[in-house]
Amino acid sequence: MKRNIIILAIITLIFSGCRKEADYHPYIGETGDLAYDSYSTQFEFLWKCISTGYVFWDVDETDWDAVYDEYMPKFNALDAMHDAGQEVMLAELDTLYQDVFGGMKDHHMTVVLRNLFPATDDNTQYVVVRPGQMEVEKRDYYIESRSEEQTKLIAFFGHMETEYDIEVHETATANVEELGTSVTYQYFLIKLADGRKIPYLWQSMAALTPVLRDTTSAGYPLLSHWLTAITETPREQLAGIILDNRANSGGYQDDLDYLIGTYLNERTEILKTRYKEGPGRYEHSVWTPYYIDPQTRYHRDITAENIPYVIICDINSVSMAEIEPLTIKAVLPTSYVIGERTFGGTGPLQPTSSIDLNYGGPFGNYTTMHHYVYTSTFEAQIGGKVLEGIGCTPDQTVLRKDHNDDFRPQLDAAIEYIINYK
Repeated sequence: MKRNIIILAIITLIFSGCRKEADYHPYIGETGDLAYDSYSTQFEFLWKCISTGYVFWDVDETDWDAVYDEYMPKFNALDAMHDAGQEVMLAELDTLYQDVFGGMKDHHMTVVLRNLFPATDDNTQYVVVRPGQMEVEKRDYYIESRSEEQTKLIAFFGHMETEYDIEVHETATANVEELGTSVTYQYFLIKLADGRKIPYLWQSMAALTPVLRDTTSAGYPLLSHWLTAITETPREQLAGIILDNRANSGGYQDDLDYLIGTYLNERTEILKTRYKEGPGRYEHSVWTPYYIDPQTRYHRDITAENIPYVIICDINSVSMAEIEPLTIKAVLPTSYVIGERTFGGTGPLQPTSSIDLNYGGPFGNYTTMHHYVYTSTFEAQIGGKVLEGIGCTPDQTVLRKDHNDDFRPQLDAAIEYIINYK
């Protein structure tokens, strides 16, 4: 997630941790050359960086000191194997690091490590640990990955016009340079039996902002039509609004300007964030409010007009795709969330160029170093709670596993809610 957040960081240059064996790098985002030549010093360095720069120590139950005490002897044992001329297979290294990082709360976290001394018979030399994915796969309603779900959803959209009364159906794919990828947008204007309409939008990533700010973008007409339908359809013809965040991998925090600001009459606080400002595990900055201002071009007071605003989400709604329903619920009284509890990655990340301003966020480079760790820069508090690892719990749970893996029941529940809304 990207946001131009001004950070006033106080950088402390003295490390106060109790482990002294490896050099301490005061900036968690340090990208300079790093030399280590043993499995134990690799582990030591990573342990210290996480001890210093991990932003969730106030909510993470991992006993990080106990992790050090338990696993350092095991990495020393790998060094002894290497020194004795025995090859360390990647599977051995992978098992250790899956255990070391597997219980971390940060659901954005990805740890990529290179085997320092590759074994002859190993086809790959990288360990990859994703603690959030490990947790999510244990849930009894887990289905598949986001990319597979997106493919299925797009196929589902191909049958929407035969299964529902659709007045407008638009699809657009727009390249988003900042994200280095393309985003698919799907817009429907669903008609009810009584003639009222429901503007419906799905996007593969949370990327309204770059498209709506670029009138030449391939997705601009679609998103403009969607917002126009929401804000200009007469009240007696507008039954409600549906935002579908299923299989959405996240993106721009600025999208809240449109998803919330469109419906506000005054500047409103929607969440708070804080970051690591010192090397101590609990040295956080103060909580900083994040505000949304009313939109001027597209605007409608759905609270005053009592228009239901339904968000559909699932286990593969990640990052901004779950912050959106959480914040919408927090400030818009007519909102309602249907579907599944989301992935649980609610910690914003700062653009890489700004990492050295504080003690948190991604660090390393696995092409020039032996490691890369992708981890949240900020802790977010929504409605007074830190929901990392939990995500957004829907108001109405509709699990696809209970409906033969079909996407339709969740959408039907959203439409039914709007029909019966009073």
